[in-house]
Amino acid sequence: MKGVDVCIALSRSGPNVLKKEWISDMADDAIVFACANPNPEIWPWEAKEAGASIVATGRSDFPNQVNNSLGFSGHLQRTLDVRGRTITNEMCMAAALELAKIAEDSGLKEDYIIPNMEDWEIFPREAVAVGMKAMEEGVSRVKISREELTERAYSIIKRAREETQLMMKNGFIRPVPE
Repeated sequence: MKGVDVCIALSRSGPNVLKKEWISDMADDAIVFACANPNPEIWPWEAKEAGASIVATGRSDFPNQVNNSLGFSGHLQRTLDVRGRTITNEMCMAAALELAKIAEDSGLKEDYIIPNMEDWEIFPREAVAVGMKAMEEGVSRVKISREELTERAYSIIKRAREETQLMMKNGFIRPVPE
């Protein structure tokens, strides 16, 4: 890894799969994506101590969670709303580009290169992008306006979040540790 700018690791749960000295050998302002679950290949604070500028993992309890969980609800719900026959690569790209726009809108910084699970508004925005792309590509069985798609997305996702919070409050499911 001597002199490299970026390391993207998706290998096996760590830590200690990536060594601090390897990170130290990388280029200045290196970027490290240590995305194995349940534990990253190197702890984010160790990668930072070794000189990495930006560190991302697959876990929600660290900044910069790079994980498919950011796409599930938005992607699936909008595909269902437009009665999509399939999920295309272009629909996936539309979701990824919308996540990038949301991060840019929120102000990119070293510990915020991608939205996090707490930013619930990402899900309807991503959902609308996916639904619109499905209609554009002709893989949807239903055509609805952007406004209707947006209204549905916000309504469904907001209600699901409220129901989840109510179930946590009443002890039916465990709350997320803070």
